[in-house]
Amino acid sequence: MVKFSVVALSFFSLPAPIQKALNSCKVPKGDFSLSVIPLSDKGTMLKFNSTAPRVPASSAKVITSAAALQLLGPAKVWTTRFISAEEPDRNGVLSGDLYLVGHGAPSMTIERFWLLVDNLRARGVKEIKGNIIADRSHFDVAPHDPFAFDGEGNRPYNLGPDALMVNSRSFFIKIRPDKEAGVAYLYPEPRIAGVKLPESIPLSKEGCGAWRKQINPDFSNPLKPAFKGKFPLKCGPKDYFYTSLSADQYLQVVFADMWKKAGGTWKGKVVQGKLPEDSDDYKVLASSYSEPLTKLVYNMNKYSDNIIARQLFLALANTQKDEPKNLEGARAAVYEWAASLKIPASSLKIDNGSGLSRTTAVSTDAFVTVLKHMWNSPQMPEFVSSLPISGVDGTMRKRHVAQGNAHIKTGYIQNVRSIAGYVQTKSGERYAVAA
Repeated sequence: MVKFSVVALSFFSLPAPIQKALNSCKVPKGDFSLSVIPLSDKGTMLKFNSTAPRVPASSAKVITSAAALQLLGPAKVWTTRFISAEEPDRNGVLSGDLYLVGHGAPSMTIERFWLLVDNLRARGVKEIKGNIIADRSHFDVAPHDPFAFDGEGNRPYNLGPDALMVNSRSFFIKIRPDKEAGVAYLYPEPRIAGVKLPESIPLSKEGCGAWRKQINPDFSNPLKPAFKGKFPLKCGPKDYFYTSLSADQYLQVVFADMWKKAGGTWKGKVVQGKLPEDSDDYKVLASSYSEPLTKLVYNMNKYSDNIIARQLFLALANTQKDEPKNLEGARAAVYEWAASLKIPASSLKIDNGSGLSRTTAVSTDAFVTVLKHMWNSPQMPEFVSSLPISGVDGTMRKRHVAQGNAHIKTGYIQNVRSIAGYVQTKSGERYAVAA
């Protein structure tokens, strides 16, 4: 018998601390929703505007990760392969093209790609006479404008999905200020031949606010970025990620550099194409397997990784064996799964799975329904452990409310703040909460 009580808050009544917070931030009650439900058979349920669908920002990843763990399974992995019509000859020469076939791996780090290239070299290949054919046909997605959402198109989080995504198409720079020298030195990791960076940026005495804009990056020459501003000394050491190349351009410079360092020879180029349909006799020369879904969901939620979320969302699409994944199929799969939890269709609208969207809308009731369902599911340990711990790690590391007693996914875009997750009270009761 259910023993918890229900407090359906009227439009004009909210717990005093919440009302005080809304007043402080000048948020009208009509723009606020709340759902709090106990995970046991006792406790108090609080609801306020809880059926109204709202833009959740990155809290939408709660829906994506829960659906993925249940529909794909925690052990799901993705492959990326080098495939050729022929074996290398006795001198290690491949006379034709080499296919690089992606299957939508949510994340392939630069280290994993290097291992894939090294495995190709270890297979006996020394020289590639043809081109690298980049096969991205596993996804069927429209061209993506990375500047469309917030104008920050050179930041990796704005990239669209890619069935052959490598290292989030990003470059990584360590910025290390030197007060005596009056400059901040730039150290790329790894160093990629063909990409030329300035050695340093002048320092400024400004406060450390929007330092990414203060350094004024210029990517008009994507292989030779410039920084026309200054770096604030008060920032201290910073890490800078950026993307400036198209998918094929990125593969071109990264593969060429790694292949040369591995002792291989190649004078071709990366071109987009597709593995022929009559390729049953082709040879797999090297393979890479992604981390399991459990680890990918962990990285996605702890650090709010939009690229993993977009890739993972597309993987949910129900398709035939050789049919490409698309957004329509992914949305249909999530809606079907949500309907099985008795979530009303009006309470859930998903755009791309990452929450980087103004059209995604989720009610707080839908959130807590998913949270309670996952709490009682076989995938509960993997799901809960993926959520940031308040005051401890991930995007909740600096938020010390209920320190160590809450697993919370946050959401943040302009004019949107959201949370969804679990809280353990001082009395030991656990609740699912969304706001």
